[in-house]
Amino acid sequence: MSELARLIACHECAAIYRRSAIPPNATANCHRCDAILYRHIPNSLNRSLALYLTALMLWVIANLYPFLGMKVGGIYHENLLFAGGWALYQNGMGELGLVVFLTSIGFPLITILGMIYLLLPVRLGIALPYTGRVFQLVKTLEPWSLISVFMLGTLIAIVKLEDLATVVPGLSLAAFSGLLIVYAMARSQFDSETLWQKIEVIKAMDTAVTSIGNDDRVLHCHICDGLQTKGHSCNRCGAAIHHRIEGSIEQTWALLFSAILMLIPANLFPVMTVQKLGKGSPDTIISGIIHLIEGGLWGLGFIVLFASIIVPVAKLLSLSYLLYSVQTHSDWKPKDRALLYRVTEVVGSWSMVDVFLIGLLSGLVSLGLLANITPGIGASFFGAAVILTMLAAHQFDPRLIWDRSDHNPTVAL
Repeated sequence: MSELARLIACHECAAIYRRSAIPPNATANCHRCDAILYRHIPNSLNRSLALYLTALMLWVIANLYPFLGMKVGGIYHENLLFAGGWALYQNGMGELGLVVFLTSIGFPLITILGMIYLLLPVRLGIALPYTGRVFQLVKTLEPWSLISVFMLGTLIAIVKLEDLATVVPGLSLAAFSGLLIVYAMARSQFDSETLWQKIEVIKAMDTAVTSIGNDDRVLHCHICDGLQTKGHSCNRCGAAIHHRIEGSIEQTWALLFSAILMLIPANLFPVMTVQKLGKGSPDTIISGIIHLIEGGLWGLGFIVLFASIIVPVAKLLSLSYLLYSVQTHSDWKPKDRALLYRVTEVVGSWSMVDVFLIGLLSGLVSLGLLANITPGIGASFFGAAVILTMLAAHQFDPRLIWDRSDHNPTVAL
């Protein structure tokens, strides 16, 4: 292994470390911002390959069999997993239906197939073409594969329907629950560095030895964690690399302002209309939360309040503060600001639970005069706001927090 290959750069603060052996199942954390640098996962490639193959089988079952059924007044109605996105499309919200389909079904499948494409040939001692492109695609889509958020939306939908009808879980729901667990385990067992070392051995690649002094002379690939001192694309995976994300501050501000503009109509227009026996009125996000609490569903009401109101507003405020602190060259507690960014990036996608909930209810409750649930235009604006805030978090470069720090960026583990 070359001298350059022994180094690793922190994603969040750009501190450079020399890799060293750590115990099995242990993690190495950045001394400066406490982000995870790397882990020691024994037999990583075999474990993750087995789990991704299992995830693929569960995905197929989850999409072939009924997901949820509803029994009311002698009428039984069931739907498939894709019914939520299809119901939104049928109600004139094709763009929101596409988002629901991609984030709950499409992107997870592409991610699973992409990982199998990478892992299985390496296990057989083969390096297929376009491994770098496939790895880029997988890393790009992973944050948008919202299986866990969709599952939470499903559980909320089941609770919400209890006073309307008898909900019958299908085989697809069991498979999807298993997919959630197996997919999470597969991601946790995967070690990208081990994969790239195997690929480089197969391809007999030889990385040039380069002396590294500080992060100003190093280009860090955020896709595969490769380091190099020159070039515009990664030598390992081919992704575009740069010292810092170009235009990060300006683009993040633009995305935040766009999200704010989307949140205004999202809270003014109705997101859903529930009709029972021909009676019902449109609900906005706030009125829906109030009705849940008034109906005694306190827990469900607070979950929706947290995901639909608190998280989006907190994310806007957090990113605005981080941008302001970077632009004013603040030295105030960079480690705390790095933690704030980390939390903001993680919780942002959970706001999509409301969009999934609306899609599920619209697809399941279509019983003519007995009961109907139809989505409202506010759901489209809210979905746009959530996507824009997620894009803003991805566009913000947390390394800018540390650029004004006096801390030495080169640290040896």
